[in-house]
Amino acid sequence: MHAFLCFIDESVWDVVEIGWTRPEVAKSAWDKTALVAANANSKALNAFFFFLYGVSLDEFQRISHITISKEAWQILETTYEGTKTVKDTKLQMLTTCFEELKMSEDELFDSFYGKLNEVMIGKFNLGEKKEDSKVVRKILRSLPESFCAKVTSIEESKDLDEIKIQELIGSLQTYELSLPSQRKSKSLALKKINERVEA
Repeated sequence: MHAFLCFIDESVWDVVEIGWTRPEVAKSAWDKTALVAANANSKALNAFFFFLYGVSLDEFQRISHITISKEAWQILETTYEGTKTVKDTKLQMLTTCFEELKMSEDELFDSFYGKLNEVMIGKFNLGEKKEDSKVVRKILRSLPESFCAKVTSIEESKDLDEIKIQELIGSLQTYELSLPSQRKSKSLALKKINERVEA
C-alpha cells in the first residue's frame, strides 16, 4: 500500500503517515497548500476504498465513514496487522524462526532459501528490514557440512559486508550443482516424497 500511495504522489503517503486536519475556515478561503493537502487526503481515502472494494462488506464498513486518511490507515493497520503488542509478538516469533532456521544435509539450497526468504518478508512486512550483511552471515552459518569448503572460500575471498545476497545465492547454487550426485538424488527423492504426502 505504501508503494501504491507514493506512486500516486509522495504527498498522499505524507497525509497518511503524518495526518491531515481540515482547515476551520470555509473551503473557498483555503490557500493552495491547504487544497493540495486536502486533495492528497482524498486520494489516499479513494485508494483505500478501491483496494477494499473487492473484499467483504464488513472490511469496507470499518472505514467507510472515516474522512481522515491517517485514521482510516490506523484502522486498517490494526485490522490486518494487529495492535503494536500483536505485531511485536509476531516479530519476536519470526526473529526466533530466523535465528533457528538451518539447512539440513539432505535439503536443496533453494528450499532452504525459500524458507529463509519467507521469514525475512514477514519481518519486512512488520516494519523490520534486515541488513544484507546479516542475511549473508546467517546463510553462511546455516549451511550443512557439505558446503563447508565453499563457506570457507567465500569467507576468505569476499568482504561479507559488501557481498550482495543474490551474488551469494548464485554462488551457492552453482556450488550445489558440483556436489556428488548421491546428495542431490537423495534431496530430489525426499522432495518427491514430500510432494506426494502434501497432495
